[in-house]
Amino acid sequence: MLTQLTWQLEGLFGLIFPEKCVVCGWAGGLICKPCRSRLEPYPLAPTPVGLDGMCVAWLYDREIRNTIHALKYRRQRRVAFALADALADVVEPPPGEALIPVPLHPRRLAERGFNQAEELARRLAWRWRLPVRADGLVRARETGHQAQLGQQERQSNVKGAFVWQAQRPPPARVLLVDDVLTTGATLIACADALRAVGTRDVHAVALARSLAPQARMLQ
Repeated sequence: MLTQLTWQLEGLFGLIFPEKCVVCGWAGGLICKPCRSRLEPYPLAPTPVGLDGMCVAWLYDREIRNTIHALKYRRQRRVAFALADALADVVEPPPGEALIPVPLHPRRLAERGFNQAEELARRLAWRWRLPVRADGLVRARETGHQAQLGQQERQSNVKGAFVWQAQRPPPARVLLVDDVLTTGATLIACADALRAVGTRDVHAVALARSLAPQARMLQ
């Protein structure tokens, strides 16, 4: 209820003092209509082995990259509101009984002040009328940045990094939420931790993903 009230107050504030687009700098919302129209849908792609389904909204290109960076690195927390709304407008909710955001390590969470995946999940939960379970899945060890690692290195790096610590088990069908999907190693590690305590079906939703090198050569 408090989160919804906060969103309503921010919406009212935005009507009085129009916010500038984080991509182009013009007034018209945190993601203005012209920039939003340039977001390129991510093409259909095979689901990574280890997940039961995957849904990615956009190609990780200039507009979405700048928007996600504003959220994560410039700490513009309200951008999560705009991103989740944009995603919910173009993506049908995948099957699941609850949304679970990919957790940050406590040190990273303390540095950033919030978990961007949880911010996205809470807004998506409101749009999709699903509960959020952000209390159970934790990142038990720090994995560092994976951007420079290959696929096998990513998988080894995050293997066993996540555990379920809540007394109440997770739902049988779960929808994982993250901002950017690369190889899927992090999401698969989360899925493994959830299945170890009873979850049967794990779908994932992400804002964006880069094209694989072989896909780029075909364009």
